[in-house]
Amino acid sequence: MRTPSAGLWIGFFLVLLWSCQNTIGDATEVPPVLGQASVELPNWSPLVTQTGAVYRKSTQKKIQVVDFFFTGCPTICPKMTSHLVTVQDHFQGNGQVEILSFSIDGANDTPEVLLRYAKNYNIKENQWKLLTGNPEGIFAISKGYKVMAYNDEFAGERNLVHDGTFVLVDHNQQIRGYYDGLDDADTQRLITDIEKLLKTL
Repeated sequence: MRTPSAGLWIGFFLVLLWSCQNTIGDATEVPPVLGQASVELPNWSPLVTQTGAVYRKSTQKKIQVVDFFFTGCPTICPKMTSHLVTVQDHFQGNGQVEILSFSIDGANDTPEVLLRYAKNYNIKENQWKLLTGNPEGIFAISKGYKVMAYNDEFAGERNLVHDGTFVLVDHNQQIRGYYDGLDDADTQRLITDIEKLLKTL
């Protein structure tokens, strides 16, 4: 029995490679809008930043990274914050990119506490806002972003719960991606997706 010629093997390999590339898709493809493109994220009451400035939902067309945290969180928050520092430093000075971290512990996370936290992590307010306000209002905001944040209170004892998700929001206030804030590779994927969105502005 004759064996396939070298030309046939090469042809088979090229067809297989073309098929794989079309299955994977274009690596430069912009992340899609998640949910209905016509629905914007909900508005919220003014909140306060780490410097005591009043922050309202941005009407500027900025790309935003959103997460929920609290300064007294001893488990996942330090790693999440460290990963967001990487994002901040990568886009430092780019006014089209903004990080919003909503504290779910408004009773304790006053602007003064948030400012100390910001200094500990070298957080720059021009790029990254730490936001505090009424906890129930913050929990409602988390629902708008479709992430988990709540007080699992039992017998009068607080138990603040949140997940480690980073949410990517485009300049039209549409969700474009969810990322594991505890994962190095997913943080890099977030940075890559922000770069893709920036090219569409």
